[in-house]
Amino acid sequence: MIRFLFAACLGLMIFGKTAQAQSYPTCFNAQNIPVSYFPDQTISDIAIARNAPNGMPVVLWNPNVTANMHPATVEFFYYHECAHHALGHTLGNYFPGAEAQADCWAKKTMISIGVLTPQKYQIIAQQLFQQSKPGMDWPNGAVRVQFLNNC
Repeated sequence: MIRFLFAACLGLMIFGKTAQAQSYPTCFNAQNIPVSYFPDQTISDIAIARNAPNGMPVVLWNPNVTANMHPATVEFFYYHECAHHALGHTLGNYFPGAEAQADCWAKKTMISIGVLTPQKYQIIAQQLFQQSKPGMDWPNGAVRVQFLNNC
């Protein structure tokens, strides 16, 4: 399975309206380098996985967007963006199907580490259904949720 460090090195991210800290397992890219997370209010989406100019793997996330999302959905996107790094999408391996692959990886990882309950999945699916923008892998939120249900 993909490398996560579950000991003392928990990744600390601040998401949401109240500046309440959420701890998630540290994410590693395909080269086993830890991914850093940084707030960036200038991006138009919830988050973007990319490599910094120095080559280090980063995720930029928009706290203004996450402030309006349920914590379960924010957590899902933490794993979704981690997936882009863990699967090598940010190393030139991005292709049609990569977004659906990242969604499936996020869901399966959350299940494997025991953090995805049926109630949490229902919340995530509802928000994805209502708020997903058309993308490379789906025309709308309904199709995105159907892909996720089939993972």
